[in-house]
Amino acid sequence: MEIIDVHCHLEADEFRDDLEDVLNKARSVGIIKLITSSVSPEQWDISLALSQKYSEIECTWGVHPWYVKEEYFHDLNRLLTDSANKIVAIGEIGLDLKIDNPPYELQKKFFIRQLEIAKEINLPVVIHCRGAFSQITGVINKIGMPEKGGIIHAFKGSLEIVEQLIPHNIFFSFGCGITYRYSSKREKILHRIYPNHILVETDSPDIPPAGDSDTRNIPSNISLVLSALAEYLKCPEAEIATNTTTNAKKIFKL
Repeated sequence: MEIIDVHCHLEADEFRDDLEDVLNKARSVGIIKLITSSVSPEQWDISLALSQKYSEIECTWGVHPWYVKEEYFHDLNRLLTDSANKIVAIGEIGLDLKIDNPPYELQKKFFIRQLEIAKEINLPVVIHCRGAFSQITGVINKIGMPEKGGIIHAFKGSLEIVEQLIPHNIFFSFGCGITYRYSSKREKILHRIYPNHILVETDSPDIPPAGDSDTRNIPSNISLVLSALAEYLKCPEAEIATNTTTNAKKIFKL
């Protein structure tokens, strides 16, 4: 199988001491590409250095809603001036109503501007969303999406949200959260988006699989994601890997 982990954070401190081993384990399960997503301007050059050092790593630059600061707003200009041929998407960006700080209005300011920049330079976006799907869809309906579309990672929205976002060329990514308890709601969503709008990820080092909730998540756990999807979709893991890899190559021009 050839697999693409479309969302992880290899620049995180948790991988500082053993990234080579982590990448070897990823290769051993069939991962051919990993999209590492920065969360603040301080990480952009770290992400870029990883993508330049390892052929299987591609990077994205963005400011995550958890980390927005007013002083970062001017850094967004760098997405316009210094990202060409260096990154494959703008991200991780988005909105999160499960937190009180940073305040929603500041999150929204950053989300709108980064979405506008993505449209201007025609790069896809990697979107984080918790408790804010109506707000996300409202912004997208108003601002639009880049022609290349984008992904919502670790998707936990409804079938109604899926129907609203598919016309905007948005793909839905699932990670190790899918290894937890069965959900009939999720099953309906998966059957709606498979095979043309589905992706796989790990979000490592975050959101480890069921049974290992106290451990660091690693990209090789994507095999558990494929296994869980195979149970939901009643089709072979290899088929799911082929379709999700095809979709990832399309979005990120790999």
